[in-house]
Formats: sequence, structure tokens, C-alpha cells
Amino acid sequence: MNQLLSSTTRHFFAQCVFMDSIHYKAYNRFQKKQNLYKNITAWISGSTLVLIILEVIVFQAFSEKETLIIILSVLSYVGLILTAVSLLFSMFHKEDISEIKINHRLTAEAYKELRDSYLLLIEEIASNDGNLSVLRNKSKEYQKQYSNIGKYSPTTSYEDYQEAQKGLGLKGNSDEEYTWSDEEINRFLPKKLRI
Repeated sequence: MNQLLSSTTRHFFAQCVFMDSIHYKAYNRFQKKQNLYKNITAWISGSTLVLIILEVIVFQAFSEKETLIIILSVLSYVGLILTAVSLLFSMFHKEDISEIKINHRLTAEAYKELRDSYLLLIEEIASNDGNLSVLRNKSKEYQKQYSNIGKYSPTTSYEDYQEAQKGLGLKGNSDEEYTWSDEEINRFLPKKLRI
């Protein structure tokens, strides 16, 4: 009977390891996206500022020459266009990536905490120190926690899934639900708890 409980516990332990990794990959993906948006906004703002400075310099130095007045007009129009682009970019990328990113991090931390609880349960099962019904009750409680974390977690992407597999050194088919072999689970466990 311990064998069945051990097998189920090891499976959910591996699931927690994997889900923790997926949500950290999603966090990293949103961090990169947020950095890209910041860089684009900074580039547009910097370009607009440079154009304004050039307009002032050209206007003060060469306000009497008609050719340079044309240059000044072109700089003004380009600056106006960049300002409009900046406003449009801000409007279309208004979603708060920070909140989504933090939710992925919190979910990853919840899975990590549950992973550690499963690790202790695996240790208890392996050492035969606990009452079997107490161990089963703990396992059931952890499975409820696992379901609740998943129920309220933010959505991850196919890319996050693939990155998690790669990061954990797994060779599964990314189009299917992951099934865990003893060898794969053992990679996540301390040597003394491996089968």
C-alpha cells in the first residue's frame, strides 16, 4: 500500500517542480516583454527630445535662411509624428504587465512551497515513520492545494511549457500531458529519496 501512496506523491512532487518552472518561465517572458516596451518608449522619448533640441538650435542659429527653415519644419513634423507614435504605443500597450508578471511569480512560489511539502511527505513515506492513514490524509490535503493553485493561476503559454522542459532537461513530447518516469522524478529528488 505504501507503494501506491509513494507513487502518487512522487508524481505530484514532479508536477509541482514542473509547474514552478513553467510559471518562472512565464515570469521571465513577461519581464522581457516589459523591458522591450520600456526600451521602445525610452527610444521614442529620447528621439523626440533630440528633435526638440535640434529645432531650437536650428531656429536660433539659422532662422534667416530659407533652406534651414525647411529643415526646421521637417524636424517639427518628425517630432510631432514621434509624439503621436509614443501616445499610440502607450495606449495599445496599456495592459499592466507588472501585475501579470507578479501573479506568475506568486504562483511559482506557491508551487515551490507545495513541492517542499511533498518532498517531506516522500521522506516520511520512505522512512516508514508515519501512520499510513495520516500520510494519506496529508497527501489528499496536498492534492487539494495543488488543484487550488492551478485553479487560480495565470495562464501560461506553449513557449513557457517548452522552456520549462528544456530548463529541467526533460525530453517529453510537448504536445501531450507530461507523464513522469521514475528516472525523471529521481532527477528532482535528493539521492537518498530516489528509487
